[in-house]
Amino acid sequence: MKDANGRREVSRRGFLAGGAATIVTVALSGATLLLDPRGAWAIELRNFTPGEARVLLQLVRDLFPHPQIAETYYAQAMEPLNDEAGRNAATKKLLADGVEQLNRLAKAPPGKTYADVHDEAARVAAIKKIEDGPFFAKVYSTTVVSLYNQPALWPIFGYEGPSSPKGGYLHRGFNDLDWL
Repeated sequence: MKDANGRREVSRRGFLAGGAATIVTVALSGATLLLDPRGAWAIELRNFTPGEARVLLQLVRDLFPHPQIAETYYAQAMEPLNDEAGRNAATKKLLADGVEQLNRLAKAPPGKTYADVHDEAARVAAIKKIEDGPFFAKVYSTTVVSLYNQPALWPIFGYEGPSSPKGGYLHRGFNDLDWL
């Protein structure tokens, strides 16, 4: 059935049935579904366990702390890591081993992970211990690009986007950013 604007209407029953089918499909495929605790978004990460995905999400948020940015942007920044882990067994092992190391260094309680450590200072101390290693380098170098290259985030930082299609910055107020 369609509404007055020609858009397809979805009944509550249809929405719930579709959601249940999605959950069953994900469960059968073995994919990790990274969910927002408030239920606002979900990202499928096929090459991470749920625990690895949570730790990596917290690590990326700790590396690039912006309280005004929603978790979904951090999760999207992890997608290139997820893709590479699926194509390259060495990357998958590097990330899995790095997550284990981070969990140990953060001194998480038994049965808990780095993502469960509420003390930011303890998480930062753990990051400082790994910052010269290949795990840190891989996560940092991949997610810095994929996080800040999301056009939806640009207005939050006052970036108007590339200037070349608009004739460059010279005559467009290149110095109008009030936070520089």
